[in-house]
Amino acid sequence: MQTRSWRCFGAASLSWLCAVGAWAQADTPYQRSQKQQELYDLQQQNARQQQQIQQQQRDQDWQQAVQQSQAQQNAAAAQGRQVLQAWQSRPALAADRNPLLGRWNSMGNQAQGKAPAGGDIAALANALIGGLTGGLCDSMLGRGLVEFRPTSVVAIGPGGREQLLYHAEYRGGDSRVVVLPRDAASFTHMIIDFNGPDRAMVVGPGCVLSRGSANSGAAEPRTSAAAKWDRLGTWDSNGPVDMYADRGTIRKAGNVAQMWDLMDFKSPRTLAGVRFLSVRNQYAYDCANVRRRMIATRGFSDHMGRGNVVASEDNVLAWESIPGDSPFMTHWKAACAKS
Repeated sequence: MQTRSWRCFGAASLSWLCAVGAWAQADTPYQRSQKQQELYDLQQQNARQQQQIQQQQRDQDWQQAVQQSQAQQNAAAAQGRQVLQAWQSRPALAADRNPLLGRWNSMGNQAQGKAPAGGDIAALANALIGGLTGGLCDSMLGRGLVEFRPTSVVAIGPGGREQLLYHAEYRGGDSRVVVLPRDAASFTHMIIDFNGPDRAMVVGPGCVLSRGSANSGAAEPRTSAAAKWDRLGTWDSNGPVDMYADRGTIRKAGNVAQMWDLMDFKSPRTLAGVRFLSVRNQYAYDCANVRRRMIATRGFSDHMGRGNVVASEDNVLAWESIPGDSPFMTHWKAACAKS
């Protein structure tokens, strides 16, 4: 639209000309409405284009994630086949050298359902994974009492009722046994690591096994009177600490030995606001590689494991080496001494 410039001057009789000129320069209501509609349509078009671009980006991200997940699954499957073939090529494990044989309590994945109250995303994801692997544990071992026999794995139900889970062969030995099922539908092999003679875990899904009552091993002494503490020495750690071991709790499976020990402090110690005078620990010892891993610990309000239990934790920690000058070398020697 051509823009005109108006100059208003002179007699008042010409004032209407100025008004007409001003009106001629302004848009009519209809034109303003049209321009507003055009602007709105342009904004909507831009918004749709932006949404389309964002959707295309999300689709690309999703496709990449699917491809990466598929690649990881393929790589894991290929690695699993290699591991399976490697174990299958090894000689069968003789029954008299198989620490897995016997009855065990199958307790599933211990992380299942333990989501924190704070709602941490990573922890919630782990809890979800625990639920998924818990289902895999049930598929592998059932839930309850399970017996590993030389050629089969059997679930033991109420009243001693037996149910064959699958026939199996075994490989490995000592602190790791591999179960090779011949007729299981949901898995091809199961790698079991021992955390002592009476506790084990399936690598991967984290299925926990503990010895059945008929085969119980290194049971925790219930009272101080039930334990026979042998003094192994004194260690200065921010104050003197007397070190003891209960050799009566030693149980061995291959190169792994398990034993309870006691640390008695001369003066009270405080950790996380909890005051204690003695601590009782259960460790698994690797007699071939001079290392240990904690299985359980108890804190007591009085000396020598007496008084109230003020702290308790059952959690298998990672293996740690024992230096030659460590005071815990005496524990390793006591647990791994040849009987």
